[in-house]
Amino acid sequence: MMAKPAHRLSGLLAAAALVWGVGAYSIVGASASTATASSTVNFKAIGPAKATGKTLTLAKSAAGIFVTGPNGHSLYVYNKDQGTKSACTGTCATYWPALTASRAVTLGTGIKKSEVGKAKGQKPNQITYYGHLLYYYVGDTAPGQTTGTKIAGWHLLGPFGNVMLPKA
Repeated sequence: MMAKPAHRLSGLLAAAALVWGVGAYSIVGASASTATASSTVNFKAIGPAKATGKTLTLAKSAAGIFVTGPNGHSLYVYNKDQGTKSACTGTCATYWPALTASRAVTLGTGIKKSEVGKAKGQKPNQITYYGHLLYYYVGDTAPGQTTGTKIAGWHLLGPFGNVMLPKA
């Protein structure tokens, strides 16, 4: 059965938007398709990374919009993790320490509360976002640095739990 021309055109437009990096989340006031109008976020208003004291917040740089920790440092996910089982232990953990919180988790604008959790990953009370264990990279010495993306298997995490792959 052939798709109707309008359905085929909308599918092609959606695919083109993904290829060109244009998504609903890049438009002022837009939200993820599962969000409601009351939970929209103005992603254009998100600025550079800075220390906020909030457990998770969003920041924007040339790399895109990504999740940061309370000190404004970038947070990463690891390809080799299996759900909430950390593959980063031993020496790896000295370079990639887990983001943990023994108290209540506080959130900045744009972080979806229902997707934040804690797990016994690399350490007890390791913070997760969209099911991904979160880590800092010791090579990032200032808020917003993303030098960890140069290391194979490590990626920034976007606002919708999207693993941000390196730009081609």
